[in-house]
Amino acid sequence: MEENKSLNIHMEMGMLLSMVYRSMTRRFVHKAHESGLDISLDQWIVLGPVWQLKNPSHKDLSEFCMKDKTSITRIVDMLEKKNLVVRVNDQLDQRMKRVVLTNEGKQLFNHVVPIMEKTREEVRQGISDSEIDTFKRVLIQINKNMNPENG
Repeated sequence: MEENKSLNIHMEMGMLLSMVYRSMTRRFVHKAHESGLDISLDQWIVLGPVWQLKNPSHKDLSEFCMKDKTSITRIVDMLEKKNLVVRVNDQLDQRMKRVVLTNEGKQLFNHVVPIMEKTREEVRQGISDSEIDTFKRVLIQINKNMNPENG
């Protein structure tokens, strides 16, 4: 009996996290498309770190985004087709490619940020800053519990 209760709690938590993630994703993509922007959440999840990490490698993006290298390559290919990023050879290691934002990529990034902020505001409605902080700490701890090798 206790085992069933534990399983239900685990499934409820995982299902709730998944459901909230999908809801937030749908809202963001809808708002982006409503604004005339052609970007998927996966593309945004990679575009943001390209901006933040300043010319990352595929390996850097894979680690930062917690996506496998094949997925990162597919997303970067799409971003490159849209002329939002380019791949350039690393200056020290010619075997390595760096992902760099184009001017169009920078413009898109600047247009998407307000949409992301608006979505974040909607997510936070009725939730205090301290509740958000607690929620983040709990999620970080769950992630550490599930990935002890990452510290």
